[in-house]
Amino acid sequence: MDTGDVLAHFAQADRRQATVVVVTSALRASVEDSGDHEAGLERVRHSLNTIGRNFGAEWNPSYYGKDLVLVRAGKHSPPVGVFEDLLGSGPAGGGVRHGWALDHISLAGDSDARRERLLRACYGISMAARMRRDWPDLQPFRADDVLGQVPRLLSVRQGASLLAGVLVRPLGSRETGLGAGPEEDPRFPGLQSADAWEAFSAAPPQWGIYVVSDVHDIEWGTPCRRRWGARLTEGNAHQMLPLATMWLNGSLPLADVLRRAYQLRVHRESLLLGHLRTMSDAAAAGGTLFATLGDGLSGIVSDAALLRTAVTTANDWTAGQMHSGAGLARLGEAGLGTARRHAHFSLHVTKTLKGTVHRERVLHVFGEPLSIDAADSVVEFLSGLWKAGPGTPGFHHLAHALRWRGWWHMHLPSSAHARLALIFDSGHDKSAADT
Repeated sequence: MDTGDVLAHFAQADRRQATVVVVTSALRASVEDSGDHEAGLERVRHSLNTIGRNFGAEWNPSYYGKDLVLVRAGKHSPPVGVFEDLLGSGPAGGGVRHGWALDHISLAGDSDARRERLLRACYGISMAARMRRDWPDLQPFRADDVLGQVPRLLSVRQGASLLAGVLVRPLGSRETGLGAGPEEDPRFPGLQSADAWEAFSAAPPQWGIYVVSDVHDIEWGTPCRRRWGARLTEGNAHQMLPLATMWLNGSLPLADVLRRAYQLRVHRESLLLGHLRTMSDAAAAGGTLFATLGDGLSGIVSDAALLRTAVTTANDWTAGQMHSGAGLARLGEAGLGTARRHAHFSLHVTKTLKGTVHRERVLHVFGEPLSIDAADSVVEFLSGLWKAGPGTPGFHHLAHALRWRGWWHMHLPSSAHARLALIFDSGHDKSAADT
């Protein structure tokens, strides 16, 4: 179940204290290791589901994006034995790397106030869980104790990224009247949920176009590749840089950092909701798009031109703030699985062309070749990552390119093949695939 729903139900009882545990997962690493977005996501959800079941029903397990949230009335210690057995990266943990943190939350006021207090607490606890995932030697598991060590471990940019990367739930409270309806995504009221998509995809139409979209660089925004220093969009983390600076230099207490950062995240999540709903509404005349666990949509439409208009409309609505690309693949006798893989490659094409003037930065249909100019931009982007090496922001795009080199050769003119070979056959192959 979704954490927003579970916490709303939990808050209806007049409880004065709760113990909240958040277990986070290395979703990107799981996707890269699986070689397939859907397979990696399935591994993460299966692993979190296993952990939730082993805690016991009194802990009320729920999904919070790529995290697991467990809430229990009263003050409790974590069942450390469960963590020891299931949070490793071995078979018991589903091969997924995890981290966890805990806090005891005092509750007061009516049910809406208690729900809001729990949701705000999830923000800080999730950040602490991420720190313990990425710094496994961190011993304290109370959220404030973990976050108190951030100034000695992270740079300002890393601190901003931590503040920006955690999910919040800005909508859905009863006083706003904006809660999600049946089969809508609790995080994105007005958008059909991925669970509804699962029911639909069991027997999809044989013909049509499969779509997958994603916001480009939602964390750090997209630089303009034609003008040095210019940006097409700002990212979530840009807003957090002043807060991260004050946090890490000790001029602002942690409680104030979390309070201000939470409000900024609420604003950005509301903007993301508007962006995705604009795209979904514009595509509704010829198909259905479903909300996923990330910052994109997936579904089936009848016409690529309709989808291009939908993505462009959404990008115009959030111009300068966020920008999506979409990969499309035609359904046919090969079935949904093949179309999904093709569409994810085409989405990857849009990401290699982000920040350019080429139309494929917005939308690419699998099987449609790129022009010589677009090919030059692709080679320039991948070559830049290759020269910078592992650890470079966005280096995972090169890992995708290495995995899909055959499809790149199919879509690019022969004049680009020799230049790509210098990248694909280099010594970075293993490091890129492992990133």
